[in-house]
Amino acid sequence: MTSAGVPAQASGTPGQAPSRGASQEIALLLEEYRTLREEIIHRVAGRMQMIGFAGIISALLVISDKPNFGAPAVYVAVLVLVVALLWLRGINRAIQRIGRHLRTVEERINALAAQGYGSTGPVLTWETTAQDSRMRVRGVPGLVGRSGGWYVRTGS
Repeated sequence: MTSAGVPAQASGTPGQAPSRGASQEIALLLEEYRTLREEIIHRVAGRMQMIGFAGIISALLVISDKPNFGAPAVYVAVLVLVVALLWLRGINRAIQRIGRHLRTVEERINALAAQGYGSTGPVLTWETTAQDSRMRVRGVPGLVGRSGGWYVRTGS
């Protein structure tokens, strides 16, 4: 790895075993990849819990009083939902930041695998493929997804 964060050229030609340094770098990158995927899983689980708690709290607040717009419980319920949606958006954007980094890790691993092992195709493709499919969503679902932070256009 160079000081600029660019993978160093792996010694070895296709058909030969990669150098020990390239193998260690691939192992470290795979560990980073695994750790980041686990982070996404935990954030998604937290996101689902937040949706559930906000829904339950709002429903309990609304039914605790006669539902009318003069009752403060209705406004507190709406406030809880708004805060939950803003938090949800933040969680979604954090997941997208992790996803962008995962795509760079995929590219580095794929480049090292091509150099060191002579692989002809990409070794890791999950995050890149998932982002490509998200970018194909158009219309209202695409607008809702972008405004909710579920996915962002590259460069934003």
